[in-house]
Amino acid sequence: MIAEVIGGIILGPTVMGRIPGFTNRIFPQLSMPVLTLTSTLGLVLFLFLIGLEVDVRVLKRNAKYSLTISAAGMILPFALGVALAVALFHEFVENGVNFGHFLLFVGVAVSITAFPVLCR
Repeated sequence: MIAEVIGGIILGPTVMGRIPGFTNRIFPQLSMPVLTLTSTLGLVLFLFLIGLEVDVRVLKRNAKYSLTISAAGMILPFALGVALAVALFHEFVENGVNFGHFLLFVGVAVSITAFPVLCR
C-alpha cells in the first residue's frame, strides 16, 4: 500500500509533473478519454473483486461488529478530514468559498481515500 502511495506521488504532479512538458508528452490530450475509461474500468473491476471476496455468511454472523468497523472506517476519516479542513480553511482558501462546502469536500476526500486501505 505504501509503495502505491509513493508511486502515485512520484508519477503525479508533485514530482514528475514539475518537469516541463512531462504531462503533455506522456499523457497527450488525445489520450485522456482512453485513460479515463481505462481507470474507470479498473476501479469497477477492483470493486467487483473486493465484492467477490466478501463471505456473506461470515458477514451475517458478525453483523454488529461488521457495521461498527465499517462505520468507524468511514466516520473516523471523515471527522479527521473535517478537522483538517477547519484548520486549513482560513489559511489557504480564498474569499467567497463556502465554509460548509469546503468542510464537506475535504471530509469526503479523506474518507474516500481511506477506502483502498480498508479493502486491503
